[in-house]
Amino acid sequence: MKQEHFHKFEKRWLSAAMIISIIMIVAFSISLFIRRINGDEGIIGEWAYWLSKNGEARSMLYYSYFGEKANTLPIYHKFYTILLAGMIKVFGFHLFYLRTISLLAFAGLILLVNHYLKAKKIELFSWYILMGFYLSQSLMFNYAFLARPELLMAFFALATFLSLRQFSITKNWKWALLGGAISGLSFYSHLNGIAIIAAAGVFLLIHFQWKALFAFGLSAFALASLFVVDIPGTYLGLLNELSQAPDVKESRFSIGRIVMKVVTEHERFFHNAGLAVFSSATLLSLGFTWKQQQKHNPDLLIFTALLILCLSLLTHGKTAKYLLFYMPFMGLIILQAIHYLFLSQSIKKLLFLSLFLIAGSGISLGNYIKEYPYFVSVEERNQAMGALMEKKSVVMAHDGFVFGQLELFEIRSPIIFFFTHEGFGENKIDDSFEYLNFAQKEGYDYVAIDMLLERNDIRKIFGDKGFNEGDSLAGFNLCHKDADFLIFKRMKRTDP
Repeated sequence: MKQEHFHKFEKRWLSAAMIISIIMIVAFSISLFIRRINGDEGIIGEWAYWLSKNGEARSMLYYSYFGEKANTLPIYHKFYTILLAGMIKVFGFHLFYLRTISLLAFAGLILLVNHYLKAKKIELFSWYILMGFYLSQSLMFNYAFLARPELLMAFFALATFLSLRQFSITKNWKWALLGGAISGLSFYSHLNGIAIIAAAGVFLLIHFQWKALFAFGLSAFALASLFVVDIPGTYLGLLNELSQAPDVKESRFSIGRIVMKVVTEHERFFHNAGLAVFSSATLLSLGFTWKQQQKHNPDLLIFTALLILCLSLLTHGKTAKYLLFYMPFMGLIILQAIHYLFLSQSIKKLLFLSLFLIAGSGISLGNYIKEYPYFVSVEERNQAMGALMEKKSVVMAHDGFVFGQLELFEIRSPIIFFFTHEGFGENKIDDSFEYLNFAQKEGYDYVAIDMLLERNDIRKIFGDKGFNEGDSLAGFNLCHKDADFLIFKRMKRTDP
């Protein structure tokens, strides 16, 4: 009777998992066509545009900061940008197609997860349940169709681990060579790939696989070196360039700071509600099934721990998006825990863990729906704002303005203002004057503010009803104002 009762529970659980997964997949499919732009997509998209057009990446958005160096960027997400440039060559400079690289990486990730589980003789989860499971995590839902490299990096991290695992099974050094090539490619795609290389190298070192370590290191170094072939001084030149990067140049090296980077890594796991739920589900899974995990999945646990350690040591800050590097492994820990709980018929533990997974789905859908006001055609909106300004002008506008307008204007990023100033204070008039005064000094012809897509702090300042069309401030005239856009035009010196 007890066995029959549990069999019914298992069928109901799988049916519920199937329904939730289908809901997540349908919602995600809809989101491919109705999705908010991420400002970084404009920055990275511009690199790829110039690479496809001129053969080298540029950042005219950042020209006011980098100067002539912006014409030949030494540091950018190189392999990822090459992939985007290829998409531009084939499909043109459209945001939708740039995002498909991450979609392909997500599909590859699901295939790798499915392969790993099948190799472990875990037949409980069909491909659509796996897809729905990962999409129930809001970070994965967002980045699986976003023109940023983090999902590709997650794919590389898991592919590296699986290659090394295959080596441990076959003892064929070619798998270590492949793992090194994949991890080296991750560095070529994004500098944080060094954490994947480091984690994999230490993993082999722990297992005393010296020949494999040599093969791995050789291929990893060869592929990673592609990043520095055009940087004078190669790796030392890279370090010098990194020291000048606006987001890291104020960083200071110290033993205490390194220790604190590791100690505070938990902040990345609990950065928001969605991540907190997924992280809690992972911890619960380890708590419920530690003996089974330790016995059957020691390599997965070791590699995951090493990746967390290396990423915490080698990255700048606790940006939540880099949790994507860990999520394939965290997901495997949860999925295998569910398998073990089914084997032990632990209904109460399964139900408790399932509550966290259902909560994750709700948060993921809720976060998507919350973005509803921002679901616009970026290209069409940019075209409407661009029509209000003279072509070939220098315009300071949100980074996503590059889509559809890059050939019509010289576009500068508002981020430069924040790199060179401490940011806004409390007085809106003083803040707006400072912002426009910066644009005046830089010689911009227009300051265009999209009241939907611009940075929130800028919208707060210029959304004040005290600004009226025709007003003059800091050498600019507010030539257009409506619910969508504010356009400030620089006044000529002869203007009264």
